[in-house]
Amino acid sequence: MPRALFVLAPCLLLGCPTAGDPKPVDTQPPVDTTPPEETGFVCEENAAGDLPAEVTWISTGAAGGRYTFADRKMVSDYQGYNGTYDLNAEEVYGAASFTLEGPATIYGARVLWGHLPQEDMPAQLMLWPDFSSDFYAFDIWNPYGAYTRCLGPDDEYTEVTYAFPDPVQVSQPLPVFAGYHRGPVLETTEGEFDYTEPELVYLAPAFGGIPDPPVAGVRWPDVDEQTYHEGMIMSFYGFAVELAVVYDDSLAPEDKPFQDDDALRASSRVAWGDYDGDGDDDVMTNGPTLYQNQGDGSFVDVTSAAIPGGVTNSSGGGVWGDYDGDGCLDYFGQGGSYTAGEVLLHNNCDGSFTDTWPTSGIDDTQSARDCDGDGEPEHSPTEGVGWVDYDGDGYLDLYLANYECSSSYDYYENYDDRLFRNNGDGTFSDVSEEVGIETSNQAGRGVTPGDYDIDGDVDIFVSNYRLDKNFFYENLGQGALDELASSNGTQGSYNMDWRSYGHTIGAVFGDIDNDGDFDMVHANLAHPFYYHFSNRTMVLINDGTGEFDNEGDERGIYYRETSSNPVLFDADNDGDLDLFITNVYAERDSDFYVNDGTGHFELQNWESGLVVQNGWGAAAADYDNDGDVDLLAYDLFRNDDASSNHWLQVRAVDLEGNTAALGAVVQVDSGDLSQLRLISGGSGTSSQDSQTQHFGLGARDSIDSITVYFPYQEQAVTVSGVDVDQRVWVYSDGTHSTGFAPR
Repeated sequence: MPRALFVLAPCLLLGCPTAGDPKPVDTQPPVDTTPPEETGFVCEENAAGDLPAEVTWISTGAAGGRYTFADRKMVSDYQGYNGTYDLNAEEVYGAASFTLEGPATIYGARVLWGHLPQEDMPAQLMLWPDFSSDFYAFDIWNPYGAYTRCLGPDDEYTEVTYAFPDPVQVSQPLPVFAGYHRGPVLETTEGEFDYTEPELVYLAPAFGGIPDPPVAGVRWPDVDEQTYHEGMIMSFYGFAVELAVVYDDSLAPEDKPFQDDDALRASSRVAWGDYDGDGDDDVMTNGPTLYQNQGDGSFVDVTSAAIPGGVTNSSGGGVWGDYDGDGCLDYFGQGGSYTAGEVLLHNNCDGSFTDTWPTSGIDDTQSARDCDGDGEPEHSPTEGVGWVDYDGDGYLDLYLANYECSSSYDYYENYDDRLFRNNGDGTFSDVSEEVGIETSNQAGRGVTPGDYDIDGDVDIFVSNYRLDKNFFYENLGQGALDELASSNGTQGSYNMDWRSYGHTIGAVFGDIDNDGDFDMVHANLAHPFYYHFSNRTMVLINDGTGEFDNEGDERGIYYRETSSNPVLFDADNDGDLDLFITNVYAERDSDFYVNDGTGHFELQNWESGLVVQNGWGAAAADYDNDGDVDLLAYDLFRNDDASSNHWLQVRAVDLEGNTAALGAVVQVDSGDLSQLRLISGGSGTSSQDSQTQHFGLGARDSIDSITVYFPYQEQAVTVSGVDVDQRVWVYSDGTHSTGFAPR
């Protein structure tokens, strides 16, 4: 079965359009088999020559012996969505994939051709860039180049070297593809195929199991093109190709700004929070598992001691928030099971927690779904959660984004989201229906609350998966919410032919361009074979009126298939927000983008040292209190940036109710630079950044003012006369203190 068919086929749910995308232009004309003396045809080659002596030869790593051309057989009666196809005769693109170890220059290749029936045939090798980073989809529209050798029958199954006239520089360790293109093959009157174009020798197919990641791709642009972007693609075959590269990196691993710190390893989703009130950030991850920061850059797993009674259920990530207003951070852990609920850890303010979920009133059982098939109500699998004081009473409420049923019962039916109002006595009530939470059966993935319009109340964005539209609840005050994603540009890009939006997993607010309003990043999973109707990862720029426009391409976002959790933080203290995005699936790298100061991004995975594979949740915090922001994404990446840039950290404290000031906006003005930060009640796919807000200042060595817009307070708190390179604690009564620990 083709790899493309392992994912949910959209035609089964959405119907298919009647016409496919336009085909790529042929990279070379069909070969004329008329003898040269009759046509005057002269083969012109551009890839003969010598290679530098210092090249390194790299291969795909494909296993198995080589096939000869005559032995190569593909499915002759492939049953597709839109017809039956003989894959031996269809137009085809085939390429081997190569994973570079670092920035490199590609000087050439050596290959085996499997069909060269006449002398002076143009055997054209193509070099393509990656398309989605899945190791078998390549960008046939935009080749790096086409390289020709003039070959004949004596060159069949013989190693042929290509020297590229213009070496190709690849600045990041991204997949590169080398391969060929062949047009449709005609059948002779004898029932044989008349191959007039050369093809690369195939390696043994991996029918026993597809390697992950794959090592090559074969694309048929005319096969099921009504269903798949640029036709069907398989990853079963490899090709006899090697590349000649010279690695041009001179940056030693120890000199990169981010270093992998073995002080901590976390599973999946992560949430930073100072649960013991000592001024440094502790972290909770799946389980729940609690790691206490020792203040010296090390962590201790204190789960057993801190939760002596254990928990009623397990949890798959969650968020910190002081839901009872006693000044100590509590924790909600989301449950992903149909048979068990959530975790609500009440902080006893003595370093210990008690799971109060059984008596909290937080119950998201639903009877409209029957995923386990027993006919009884079942718990909703929760994939996203956020603390948000939606009604302005000073107590944190809780939004749960619920996911889908993936069993054979109610297959791909989704669970409705829930909003639980905090009653102020340690219990919660379900107010979803009276507030107007959508019941349109969307697959929830993440919750991102925040006062995006800086009007004093807290709004809620919900990331939805499975080609569903996103939700954006604008807070109208007094507990009223208005869902306006379809009008403000955040629901996703709608494809009318496929009746689809995208697979949004995680989202984050941030003033990307420092223009005084909050923009967004939506991390979307977009399969390359469904590229024509899937939403790619988006950078949504706020136009100043609360309307958002997607400028992901213009802002420099690289297309990855499986983006999941975005994090915005100032990694280099230069006064703008940089961007980190995790990517799921085996051996898929995360992406780290440096902001150029205008809200445009440059991919700098290699230079930064900030790379994790098969990532999921991620969150930022200055865990070692050294004045730069670190990152946790499975691995703990310590920021060792040695720049002389100045910085400032602000911890806002609401002295009543929502003591961590979740949802508050912090503004720092320093000369010509004004920056905004949003204190997170959750973001991404149930991850949480530090409640301490970090501001890089570049060379600026003074602060004009700090302004904190506490939720539902009529007057903002403004502080002036503070020095740079320190932490400032700003309290809702207008006072402040300095130092890494609270006053």
